[in-house]
Amino acid sequence: MENQPSVKTIDMLSLWPARILALILILVIVSTLPVKTEADSFRCSGKIIRSGDSSADLRQKCGEPRSKDRGSESVRIQGVQKEVRVERWHYKKSSRSLGRIVMIYKGRVVAIETGGR
Repeated sequence: MENQPSVKTIDMLSLWPARILALILILVIVSTLPVKTEADSFRCSGKIIRSGDSSADLRQKCGEPRSKDRGSESVRIQGVQKEVRVERWHYKKSSRSLGRIVMIYKGRVVAIETGGR
């Protein structure tokens, strides 16, 4: 008698191409979604800006922002995620560089977002 795979084994093997295709499709969809990233730091005129720096240090290292606005943001403060009113300082070196939005809460940098070009 020959060793033939059972019907159950054949059914499991026939599902692999569909599973791989589904995984590839999910990865493609996720990788093409627009992303707003947060960073703990960024370089400005050769100097590093980090969460926790004062707004005075930010202004000294990067100069005046292109624009400022205010709004509510969910940010991490002392390890706890909170919804607070912040000042958003917008920086962009050139039309070819990524923009940075620095969130200021009570005179301190609490978050840095990297925006689009």
